[in-house]
Amino acid sequence: MGLFDLFRKPADVDKPLRKSLVELVFSAVRDPDGRIHVEDAISAAATIVAERCIDAAGDFPLRDHELTPGSRVFSTRANELISGDVSEGGVSHIPADSIVGVLRLRLDRCVYSDAEFPHLTEVFSQFSARVGDPADWGRVPLSVHQDHFPIIFPLQIAYDTRAGVDDILSPVRDDKARCLRIAIESLAEILTEVASVIDHKLALTLAVETINGMAKTAPMTERAMRQVQQTRE
Repeated sequence: MGLFDLFRKPADVDKPLRKSLVELVFSAVRDPDGRIHVEDAISAAATIVAERCIDAAGDFPLRDHELTPGSRVFSTRANELISGDVSEGGVSHIPADSIVGVLRLRLDRCVYSDAEFPHLTEVFSQFSARVGDPADWGRVPLSVHQDHFPIIFPLQIAYDTRAGVDDILSPVRDDKARCLRIAIESLAEILTEVASVIDHKLALTLAVETINGMAKTAPMTERAMRQVQQTRE
């Protein structure tokens, strides 16, 4: 059985976990007045997908590693999980058992059309071209207009939600492929919920670029956060 074979089977049993992840995302990005910045919700859900991609790829431990948080970490395995071995052509060429492929299958094509997905070659090349840009620290390189940048840094939302995500996925934590699939499906549910208030191409571009960028970014760890706090005392 391949890593993503479970994607081809009914997953209704995971509906409560997906619902809990969606609720966690909306709770995490809701401001004191109860408002939700749509771009923050999409970015947060995509960042959770990226963290589960890191976990499934296994290049380094998600929760306790020696890398500098925020540094870029290129990963062949992450690329394979994101789009299989395909980066050229439209989204219809991407394997259905990849992250982008599963996202496409979970979205209503009458709402989010194939033409509105970003081209993976452009996503990958833009990320590579901006590696090392200090302006991107804590964020991911985005091609969308800055008016649509998330307010909350992805590196921060990843750290802030990780314990909650771990808790929600604890019943299936040993199955990293399943955890990743649930995260993708939760992102799809959020994209569906916000479809009436955001341009669809913009939403998909933000989601896919965030997944790619954060899947190749060293996460903040508890140990690194303690060191940061000690330097501030």
